[in-house]
Amino acid sequence: MRVNRDSGKGMPDNNERRKVLKKLTMGAAAVVGCSVLPTKWTSPVVEFGALPAHAVTSGMPVASTEVAPVTAPASAAAPAPAAASSGREKGVYHGRFNGNRPTWYLGKTMGRYPQQFTVVIDGCGSIQVTSNNGHRFSSGSIVVKQSDVPGRGMAVVGSPACGSRSCYIEY
Repeated sequence: MRVNRDSGKGMPDNNERRKVLKKLTMGAAAVVGCSVLPTKWTSPVVEFGALPAHAVTSGMPVASTEVAPVTAPASAAAPAPAAASSGREKGVYHGRFNGNRPTWYLGKTMGRYPQQFTVVIDGCGSIQVTSNNGHRFSSGSIVVKQSDVPGRGMAVVGSPACGSRSCYIEY
């Protein structure tokens, strides 16, 4: 132990006391930190993000900061409603990709539409689609398939010669 020569009273140096107090404080903090840790670890809850409205029409997928509310665990979710017997749904034009081919996205997956439906591309023709459990369907140069873009259900890829920006399905 060093003696503080400035005071002349033979007191221990203040630096030594500070070091001891720091070590005691760090030890106490470690003990408190360990005591607040859970005794049993659980898997984290995964929440799925929802795309903002403008991202549906943009050219590239956008990471979202919005989080959809979680209402019930997946095991307790109600079964999906059956597809309507008839209807019409407009596709969202995505741009010209994959060999300069126009591409549209529709909101539901292929399995949520009836077994047969018609894809109409204005000014470029139409095709009758028979769903084969969500797998790719093609007729000539038009392709209907499950989308590989998160948040988009079904994709329609048109002919490279097609200049239309409008596509819809009828069922």
